[in-house]
Amino acid sequence: MDKGSLKGMNATVRLRRLTEQDASKEYARWFEDKELRRWIARPTPTIAACRAYIAEQRKNPDVMLWGIFVQGHHVGNIKANLVLGYPYQKIPDQAVLGLMVGERGLRGMGIGPAAIRQAVRWCVRHWKVGLVAAGIHPFNTRSMRAFEKCNFKVAHLDPPRVWLHLEKR
Repeated sequence: MDKGSLKGMNATVRLRRLTEQDASKEYARWFEDKELRRWIARPTPTIAACRAYIAEQRKNPDVMLWGIFVQGHHVGNIKANLVLGYPYQKIPDQAVLGLMVGERGLRGMGIGPAAIRQAVRWCVRHWKVGLVAAGIHPFNTRSMRAFEKCNFKVAHLDPPRVWLHLEKR
């Protein structure tokens, strides 16, 4: 799938919790992309490794791993991790998001921000978090822009990451 296949169409971005059956050759191939390799610390996985990763994430009640789907095609992932707060320090429960648009030809088309907005709504509704955060490498400008388009603001630096926050109002 590429940008040309989306022109003139009202492409809807949908999130769906990944299952082991979503591990595919295309999904594993995303990790060969040089741009993504800069930001992802995992080695290039096989289909079996992708399947095992999805299964591991599904077992953890504090993790939600969604596939990002456009016109029925799996084009990326967004993951939320629940981090319990410290009420006595007035630190709320929070969700930490990580985003990956795997299909190179679809980056920069608004898919990331659409997925972020849906993930934020889910985290607030289901986990009742008071804060949603994202830790991003400062040179990952695509990811920074996607989160900033969703009203995330830079909260602090914790090298090698910049932390952006979106507080529940």
